[in-house]
Amino acid sequence: MFIELNGVRHHYVSKGEGPPVVLVHGLGGSLHAWHGVSETLAVNHHVIALDLRGHGRSDAGSGGYSIQQFSQDVSALINALELPPVSLVGHSLGSLVAQHVAVEKSESVDQLVLLGGISWFEPDTKKAYEERAALVEKDGLDAIIDTWLPGAMAPRTQGKLPQLVGLLRDLILRNDPKAYANSCRALAKMPRINRQDIGQPTLLLVGDHDRSTPLAMTEELHAEIPVSRVQVIPTAGHWAMLEQPDAIAAALLQHLT
Repeated sequence: MFIELNGVRHHYVSKGEGPPVVLVHGLGGSLHAWHGVSETLAVNHHVIALDLRGHGRSDAGSGGYSIQQFSQDVSALINALELPPVSLVGHSLGSLVAQHVAVEKSESVDQLVLLGGISWFEPDTKKAYEERAALVEKDGLDAIIDTWLPGAMAPRTQGKLPQLVGLLRDLILRNDPKAYANSCRALAKMPRINRQDIGQPTLLLVGDHDRSTPLAMTEELHAEIPVSRVQVIPTAGHWAMLEQPDAIAAALLQHLT
């Protein structure tokens, strides 16, 4: 399905009946990254997932991107679908979007789940995202994929499920270079979020082999978000929803009920 949000045509899916759960993917991803999780959740929940602008089948729009703009798009979707307060789930870049919505539009969010959650980047990391953006704009996604991919999933996943690694490779390479670069810059310029103002019960999920947003970053979030708890997902890297969809779904269901 498609819907116009803040002047940009967005792709989204809606399935199941029950309390609403909104899923927000990460950098270079799409709503299909949640497929294994959403199929389980939809048995007892109304599950909505969208492609952020410039990702998946959503249009790119014009101008640069920001976490605030992504957040406004998610809020616009919640309003357009006339949803009651939702359980908002964000992965990686999507975790920043979810945090921002939870603070700025707190009345629309009942519970929060951050998978591979981002707290804050040091200057060197921000610079690395700026450099990645410039490289992708110049040479395309092929210029980064072979150095990025080995750290995206747990070693066991790469050894036992090479086909999954191949599908993730294809997902990333299908991104529009300009849109991907703009999303990298959105990460580099992320806003400060007053996490002490996050009043929603928050579940913090992290893969035990996550090198992009490791356990230490999740512990930072735990220290700042008043009502939160940490759960480590075994045998998973940064893309845990692809590697361990059953474990992620089970953790979500436990948190949401």
